[in-house]
Amino acid sequence: MVYLRFFERYPLSSLAVFVIAIPLVLSVYRYRYFDKSFRLLFIFLSLDFVVGLMMFHLAAHRNNNVWLLNGYVLFRYSLTSGMFYYYYQSERLKRAVLVSIVGFVCISLLDIYLSNENLADWHNHHSGKYSQVLESILIIFWVLAYFYELIKHLNIHNIVGYPFFWVCAGVLIFYSTNVFYAPFMYYINRWENDLKLGFMEKIPYLFEIVSLILFSVGIWLTRSHYDIAES
Repeated sequence: MVYLRFFERYPLSSLAVFVIAIPLVLSVYRYRYFDKSFRLLFIFLSLDFVVGLMMFHLAAHRNNNVWLLNGYVLFRYSLTSGMFYYYYQSERLKRAVLVSIVGFVCISLLDIYLSNENLADWHNHHSGKYSQVLESILIIFWVLAYFYELIKHLNIHNIVGYPFFWVCAGVLIFYSTNVFYAPFMYYINRWENDLKLGFMEKIPYLFEIVSLILFSVGIWLTRSHYDIAES
C-alpha cells in the first residue's frame, strides 16, 4: 500500500502527523473546560491534523504538498499568537499581537509570491524563504513576553499545574527548533534539486512530537485548574 510504503520511508515525519490525534482527542474530551485561548488551540490542532493528513496523502502519491504548508503557516501564526492575546494583561501587547497578525499575513503572501517564479506551477511550488523564520521569531517573542508577565505579576500559585504553561513549553520547543531549521526549508522542500541534510531533516519532527505531548499535558490539566482565564 502506498501509504505504508511512505510511512516506512519517512517514519518520523509520518508519525508526527498521527501524534496530533492525541491532543486533539483530549481536546474533544476536555472542551467544556476550555477558555477562549484553549478553544483556539483546539482549532489549531484540528487544522493541523487535516493539513497533515492532506500533506501525507500528497507526499505518498509523490505530489508537491509545499503549497499546503505555505497556506497553513498563515493560519498557524494567527491561531498561535491569538492564544497569547487572551492571556496577556497588557493592552499594548494585545494590540501588538493583532497588528502582527495582519502584518505577518501580508508579508508572508508577498514572500510566497517572490519565492515562486510561477505560482500556477504547483509541481515546482516552493516554500516562502522568510515567512517561517519571521513566524518563529515572533512566536518566541510572544512566549517570552507572556513569561515576563507571569514573573512580573506572580499571580500563578503552581506553575507546573497551570495548563497554559505546558502549552507555552510546547510552543517554545517547536519554534526554537523551527527558527534554526526554517532558513533551509526553501532549499529542502522542493521537488527537484533539493538540499539534503540527512538526520538534521528529522530533528524538527522529533521536537514537534515532543511539543504535541506537552500540549496534551496542558489540555489534560484544564479540568482541575482553577486559575485559568475566564471564557
